[in-house]
Amino acid sequence: MITKEKTMSEDVVWCNLVRNPNKSEPKQPDWVAPPNENAPEGKKWTKGVKMADGSWWNQCAWDEVDQGGNVVGLTVKISPPTSNTDKPATPNKGFQSKPNYGNKQSYKF
Repeated sequence: MITKEKTMSEDVVWCNLVRNPNKSEPKQPDWVAPPNENAPEGKKWTKGVKMADGSWWNQCAWDEVDQGGNVVGLTVKISPPTSNTDKPATPNKGFQSKPNYGNKQSYKF
């Protein structure tokens, strides 16, 4: 947990990591952010890292192992959050979004 005592300088980033209880594949991180106890029921929110600009980022880490399989360190990843609102809109791919009935020719019989 990030507290004011730990953040004496805005140049320092503190992150808290716990073992990943849901790891099922080697590419998944060994360490993840701890659960956020203030999350609404049914939500799986985690505690992020508060950056100097006030934004919250996500953190995770992978064990670094030597040739004998011993953990010798961690590789930590801190990344900005992603959500549907952050993603750009999907391009139209050349299809007309709505039929244009205004240009339809009229036929007389």
